[in-house]
Amino acid sequence: MSTDLEDDLSRVLGRAAEGAPQAPTGFPGRIAARSRRRRTRTQALVAAIAMVIVGVTVRGTVGAQVAQTKLPEPVETVWPDAVWKIPRQLPGLPDFHPAIFIDSRTLLLETSKSDERADAVYAYDLGSGRTRKIADIPSAKWEYAFAYTVGEGRIVWQTIDKNDHTRFWSVPVSGGKPAAIDTGGPVKGRGEELTVVGDRVAFSLVEGGVFTFPLRGGRVTPVAGAERHHILRWPWVGTPSDDTQDREPSFRELLNAETGQASRAVVRPGESYVRCGVTTCVGLRPDGTRFYRLRDGSRERDLPGSPVLGLGDDRFMAVDPPGPAAGQALLDLATGKQGDLGLRPSAEGRMSGVEPGILHGGLVSYQLKDQYVIIDLARIR
Repeated sequence: MSTDLEDDLSRVLGRAAEGAPQAPTGFPGRIAARSRRRRTRTQALVAAIAMVIVGVTVRGTVGAQVAQTKLPEPVETVWPDAVWKIPRQLPGLPDFHPAIFIDSRTLLLETSKSDERADAVYAYDLGSGRTRKIADIPSAKWEYAFAYTVGEGRIVWQTIDKNDHTRFWSVPVSGGKPAAIDTGGPVKGRGEELTVVGDRVAFSLVEGGVFTFPLRGGRVTPVAGAERHHILRWPWVGTPSDDTQDREPSFRELLNAETGQASRAVVRPGESYVRCGVTTCVGLRPDGTRFYRLRDGSRERDLPGSPVLGLGDDRFMAVDPPGPAAGQALLDLATGKQGDLGLRPSAEGRMSGVEPGILHGGLVSYQLKDQYVIIDLARIR
């Protein structure tokens, strides 16, 4: 990407971001998240993760337009203030996964029981490496916890049972005994996205529909005009969701749940796998080339390399750098910078790849040998 292009797109995204919603107080950073391939624990459960790990077969790269013949610098070198590496096994926590950022320096870790139900949550200090238990996670058999979020000094999550009933829970960030949030009974439907907005909780359902209720408990209220919608980045909700069918564009229709403002992304004939965020979209043209542009169709640019389509924080993608070197890099569309993720193919030619999505809270995490690589997209400038 040329310097002019980098500066141009950076200015455009900056202006677009000014009109985008700000994260609610206490909610960590920008929202980036998952792709349509979600981490599931049962068929009834859709459990969002910040970075999806998928097995792919590495193929040779056609070199007709290859100028780069090696991988970029490692992500920790390109963005040293936004990347950490932590052990995959911690004292007393042989098996865990990073869930969300509690704050800019603290991770929420979740451990699981043998049947994949959540067992407990811990706070991990990225500076000192210290771990502190927050709470055990209560759940009945066939009831699974997921979609952790933070706000108003509390960690909030939801559980779903085998009958597709969703309940909500919270515990102080400082720790304690979790309490069910009284919403007058469980919600019928499969809970999906969850966020704290001031003194209320907003959530959406896999089946469609956006709702809110008081953080301290109270009646569940549907958001007017959002009967088919899903939370993208509050107050923006949209349809279809990121789990689209038949190559349908994701989040083509957006609605501001607070003001009623609407947005419809431009999708041209023959385009496929179009994934849209609050300000930008990526996708495939009919000829197989890849693009990114603003939602109104302007500022369209070609995507370099062979990206795995996913759009984190309206500006980040995982791409296969051109040239003979096999691997994967994180690309910042706003600046053109790339960082090598460190993943390499096995002797059989298979490699675990990562795909940043559009929905989760600033956290990118993946396993690399005996470590977790942790990236905070909100800290990349």
